[in-house]
Amino acid sequence: MHGPGRRGSVAPRSAWVFAVAFLCLVLPARLAVAAQEAGAAAVAAAAALFVLPLLYAVPPGRVLWARHRGRLLTAQAVLTYLPFAVFGDGWIVGLSGLLGGLLLLGVRAPASWISFGTVLAVEGVLRVGTLPADATWSSIAWAFTVPVYTALSLFGLVRLADLVTDLHRTQAELAALAVVRQRLRSAERLREAIGDRLETVTAHAEAALPMLAREPDRARGRLTEAAAVARQALDQVRSAADDRGPPETGRAGGTVALRMARLVLVAVLCAYSTQILANTFDSGTAASAKGGAAAVIVAIVALQLRHTRGRPRGWAWTLAAQTLLCFAPFQVHDELSLLGMAGFAAGSALLLLPGRWAWAAFAAVLAGVGTLITAYSPYGVHDVVYVSSMTATTGLVVYGLSRLTELARRVEAARRELARMAVAQERLRVARDTHDMLGLGLSAIALKCDLVVRLIGRDDGRAREELGRLLEIAARARGDVLSVTGAGEAHRRLSLHVELAAARDALAAAGVEVRADVPAVPVPPRTDAVLATVLREAVTNILRHSAARRCTIGLSITEEAVRLRVVNDGVPASGTTGAGGTGIGNLRARVRAVGGRLAAGPDGAGRYELAVEIPVPP
Repeated sequence: MHGPGRRGSVAPRSAWVFAVAFLCLVLPARLAVAAQEAGAAAVAAAAALFVLPLLYAVPPGRVLWARHRGRLLTAQAVLTYLPFAVFGDGWIVGLSGLLGGLLLLGVRAPASWISFGTVLAVEGVLRVGTLPADATWSSIAWAFTVPVYTALSLFGLVRLADLVTDLHRTQAELAALAVVRQRLRSAERLREAIGDRLETVTAHAEAALPMLAREPDRARGRLTEAAAVARQALDQVRSAADDRGPPETGRAGGTVALRMARLVLVAVLCAYSTQILANTFDSGTAASAKGGAAAVIVAIVALQLRHTRGRPRGWAWTLAAQTLLCFAPFQVHDELSLLGMAGFAAGSALLLLPGRWAWAAFAAVLAGVGTLITAYSPYGVHDVVYVSSMTATTGLVVYGLSRLTELARRVEAARRELARMAVAQERLRVARDTHDMLGLGLSAIALKCDLVVRLIGRDDGRAREELGRLLEIAARARGDVLSVTGAGEAHRRLSLHVELAAARDALAAAGVEVRADVPAVPVPPRTDAVLATVLREAVTNILRHSAARRCTIGLSITEEAVRLRVVNDGVPASGTTGAGGTGIGNLRARVRAVGGRLAAGPDGAGRYELAVEIPVPP
């Protein structure tokens, strides 16, 4: 697809070029009128009026405007109205639109629109009061439509460019906000599914502690219930983080841009076509010819609105029809302003045609306008410059407002997609961390509960000791719930040696003999955290999926790499221990992220081995 949906030649950060180009195209048209009506002094005065709007349109100049807005608006007002006193009714019509556009941009609504209305009223008073008694409707309309056209075009192009730039700049902020929302939602789900159950387990364990000697049966009942709750929480580990609701990415700024651009564009088209219609009805042609010209103008505007929505069906025919209609009225009405309708065809060509063809067609329309003007002897160079500039300006306004709207829509879509991707990555991280970090703790809690139940009445001293360890594991598991969602202080880094102690404890509670060969040497922090996670998941798999009686844990460190091996003798007859599940896949992803390798599977001798090798960072 070509047209605005495809061409990306204007980057979001360069969107301001449209406003600058608009001002630069309006400038020669107004200077041509000034030279023809009032001479060189008027040319200088007209040129001075464009300095501050151009400064506002260029991003670096916005800093100066922010610091001295009131003074600069006052200066623009003086430059706007002083020429009326100097040149009288010979001063150029419509340049107050530059002041109006700056007021719309630099003053907050509704004061901006009230100020804009005041500018139009002052322009009307100054113009209408100097018109002769036999002034035509086109002369009266001219005093209002030109300032409206100029002000709204400047306002729309600058405001849309700002919106596109802001959308582009806030992509990362939107993604971060979406991640925070997702993190809060995950935290709530984990609290409901796991955190509350951990609180219940802790309450049962604390209640059972004073019952060990006096009410052993009640203590067993409490701990049996605690073990059941811990296993329920373990079953919820995967589903708790599996949140597939749509990410909240905020309101679509592209929709705001579309509505604003459509309103501004319609207002600009109405102002421009109203003036052309007034010129047509004031001409000396027959009433039937006037009616036909009016119908043609309405048809051109309708086709323009159709073209600004994208590439419609049969666009080649509608573009050709619009181009012909733009030039046809001039053949009937020998009026220069009618040729300004050709700007609509120029804008449609930029919107609908691909690449270089678009700009070639744009240039061809301008050349056609210049040719028709020069073919009629009454018109001079000033007229050629004026009409050609206005044609180019109208085409640029039509194209710029439509193109910036599409660009805003695309940037907004990119922002939302970035937010969705960030949320998806956060969901994956939460699911992975939930599985990897909470599985062992919950398994250990359930096993500790079972162990204490067996010890009650046989070895109350050890039962009390194991119950104390159970409470410690539950407290650490609650911290892990916070760590998974990045809350509070719990964004802590796992430690291999801490996990080794927890692994020994959990395996011993399950009756597994542990043999560890882990030297007390420092391991690079990131590698240490990954290996701690690997060890935790390996022990969780042993407790949940195997019938192991012995487990060997070995760590070796060289100048090139750190290697961890976890071997157990509990491979079931099927030869699998959950190696194809989510846990091993998560571990592979973590290990690959630090440039390492992970291998896991039966060794053919009734044992299951998990081996990790991570290179030592330089």
